[in-house]
Amino acid sequence: MSRKDSDSDKVQAVEVKCPKCEFTQIKYIPKEQIGKCPECGSNMIISEILDEGKSY
Repeated sequence: MSRKDSDSDKVQAVEVKCPKCEFTQIKYIPKEQIGKCPECGSNMIISEILDEGKSY
């Protein structure tokens, strides 16, 4: 198995949410850091892992 096929190299889309003001964003980990909320400055948390397309 080549290193390129490894699960650790995959970029995963996640929805992050501020527990204080409920601002949400989509981040791509490990490419981007989750960081702080741009609205209120609180630490953001992962609210959902986006692994498949959804239809509403």
